[in-house]
Amino acid sequence: MSKPQANGVDHEPHELPALQADAGANGYYELEEADNPRSFDLLKPTENFTKEYSLERSSQSLFSKDHLQVIFADPTFLLRFTTFLGVHRPQSVPLLVHYLDSLKSIRAIHYANAICEGLDPVDGLGFTQQPLNKTINPALEARANAAFDLLAREELPAFICHQYIQVVSASISARITGSLSAQLREASEGLAEVFCLTDPSRPDNPIVFASEEFNRTTQYGMGYILGRNCRFLQGPVTNPHSVRRLREAISSGKQCQEVFLNYRRDGSPFMNLLMVAPLCDSRGVVRYHIGAQVDVSGLVKECVELESFQRLLELQARGEKPPEHQTPNPEKNDELRELSEMLNQNELSTIRKYGGRMHREVRDDDDESVHSHQPRLLIKDPNTLTPPISGSANGRLSGVYQHYLLVRPYPSLRILFASPSQRVPGVLQSPFMSKIGGSNRVRDELTGALAEGRGVTAKVRWITKLDEEGRNKWIHCTPLVGSNGNIGVWMVVVVDDPKSSSKFSVSSRNAPAVPSEGPKSTTSSRAHDSPRVNGTSNGYSDADRVTLGGGSVTSLRI
Repeated sequence: MSKPQANGVDHEPHELPALQADAGANGYYELEEADNPRSFDLLKPTENFTKEYSLERSSQSLFSKDHLQVIFADPTFLLRFTTFLGVHRPQSVPLLVHYLDSLKSIRAIHYANAICEGLDPVDGLGFTQQPLNKTINPALEARANAAFDLLAREELPAFICHQYIQVVSASISARITGSLSAQLREASEGLAEVFCLTDPSRPDNPIVFASEEFNRTTQYGMGYILGRNCRFLQGPVTNPHSVRRLREAISSGKQCQEVFLNYRRDGSPFMNLLMVAPLCDSRGVVRYHIGAQVDVSGLVKECVELESFQRLLELQARGEKPPEHQTPNPEKNDELRELSEMLNQNELSTIRKYGGRMHREVRDDDDESVHSHQPRLLIKDPNTLTPPISGSANGRLSGVYQHYLLVRPYPSLRILFASPSQRVPGVLQSPFMSKIGGSNRVRDELTGALAEGRGVTAKVRWITKLDEEGRNKWIHCTPLVGSNGNIGVWMVVVVDDPKSSSKFSVSSRNAPAVPSEGPKSTTSSRAHDSPRVNGTSNGYSDADRVTLGGGSVTSLRI
């Protein structure tokens, strides 16, 4: 084939050079020293880039088997966990003991294998030259793994939930009683106000009343919330086991508390501490369920009251995993030490009494000397223990929510339901205001706030049939709104007054107004705007201080 011609001249075919080619030997432009490729960067280099925090990823780590491995690897963490099970979940102690005994058996096998590996052959004895196979027990290992998986799936979430309830209860109690600093009080605005009430007699147990803070926390409007089951808050990383436990508790009419990942309307996740309890009428029939929720995302991020979780995150940051207890720990390299760590007091006492007898002369006083090593007695004051968590007490919520009333809206203000601690004979359908003693001024202002539909926190003289003089209590009243925009019921949380003072006062917050005729308050609109003189507000003594708040405007974030 002839070569192509151009203008009657033959040319050799060749490729077009790159745009940057400039007579280089290889046909490409040689970069000068000043032409650093980094000079073309539009963004700052990311050599020290830190992985962005993910609440979804943290929630998976929080409830993971790795977290429980960290707990079992540290005696301090393990003591807290086992103490929690012993006090609050005694029904789970047999499972814990079964796992520990299985683990002890596995470590005994590891120690036996280590001894076999150390056996030296004897010259002239052929049978000592034959290799020995390691002893293994797959069935035992499978049993230990199954027990550990169950502890991680059921008991670890309960332990985490308990820890968070203690923190939240302290914060809520401090806020209700006014003992928080001004900065923390502003940051915790909306605390103890996220409630919803569901009706199990309706299909799918829908929400029939909810507080305004429930709307602010989830970002869903009341029109969307009311009439739906709470499952619309679930998302892709919501723990299915938490959902199952919640569903089973509601179906059986028992109280339940769970911590799991929920999602707002915009798709952003938040860690929800949810406490649910059935509300029974005078015949013991479950009529409704009350739910109280707290956004504890901040507790998860800061690892509050969970040093074990902080330890796990540090291991993950270094690319390490916690040691598995079913396999020998290479860091210790001492199977006897690992086995000794599992021995209980009776076993240790036996070792002290008989250990090493084959290698020493036995003395007559050996039996007497061991009696000085009796197991230490653990004496607990029953008054200092928190009651165990169980589903037997209908209507019981946890922590600060264990004392509550549900009251009909104004003008009735009759007690409709009560927690077990408040459910004394005759309390149901009794007038709520009959519980309030003390100054008529406080009673009038409290009644006025309830009539106007304004959330109210009050320090009152709490009267019962057994105590006609009454005791100082704080009550935190939150309205729950129905589909018509009116208040359907009041959630009243009762908190003991930490101070031994006889003074009482009232402060209230804005809430959806109720179209009813009631007494109107003429006091100042914001408590902290009122001038104080010699420790008093507006000239009134602290015993008669009555202030109305401007309302909570932020959702709860701890």
